[in-house]
Amino acid sequence: MNLASMVVSAACALGALSGCVMSVEPIGEPGPPVIELPAGSGSVTLNWLVAGTTSAAVCAQYDAAELELVLYDATGRPVTRALTPCGSFTVSVGLPEGTYTADAALLDAGGRSVSTTKTLEAIEVVAGTDLAINLDFPSSSLR
Repeated sequence: MNLASMVVSAACALGALSGCVMSVEPIGEPGPPVIELPAGSGSVTLNWLVAGTTSAAVCAQYDAAELELVLYDATGRPVTRALTPCGSFTVSVGLPEGTYTADAALLDAGGRSVSTTKTLEAIEVVAGTDLAINLDFPSSSLR
């Protein structure tokens, strides 16, 4: 064990005794952000295309400023709503383990729909995992 490992081990042991939590990150290129979820939670990541592409110019062409994702629990009650820029083409939402449905639509800058609403059924969120869903808004679904 090298000196750095011994220092980190000692700091972790002291932190555990005091109830503190310590995070050690490697030096260098930063990786993707880590999503920390409560125990019993997972996440859903929605990736989308607009007219078959991930071009922000196509979002602008259809006046699509953002994507709205609304998730509903098994009783049909909305549990969360996420708005993200159209040109990001991805959004992640943390949720408790369970079964959900969702509606996704592209909105203009005024919050008006510029696409048909896509309904996603039987979304199974499993604790400690991320469910990736891919969705396309073909030109025929855009106004």
